[in-house]
Amino acid sequence: MNKRLNYLFQTIIPFLLVGMVIAMLIGLLIMFSYVLMWGILIGGILWVVSVVKNLIFPKKTILKSEGRIIEHNDRK
Repeated sequence: MNKRLNYLFQTIIPFLLVGMVIAMLIGLLIMFSYVLMWGILIGGILWVVSVVKNLIFPKKTILKSEGRIIEHNDRK
């Protein structure tokens, strides 16, 4: 009986390890999918806010004024 019990424990350990690895991979996949979905949701909201802001308050065009350039030679 002791040999059968010993054989049973030796053969069950690899299956338990494989089962734990599969369960951990499934759990990580579920957590990653939640993080991905929240990231897409928050990114989409920020994008919509940016588009609405640009529609309501358009960017002002900066006019380049013509002027003169004064160069300094400070190393005398």
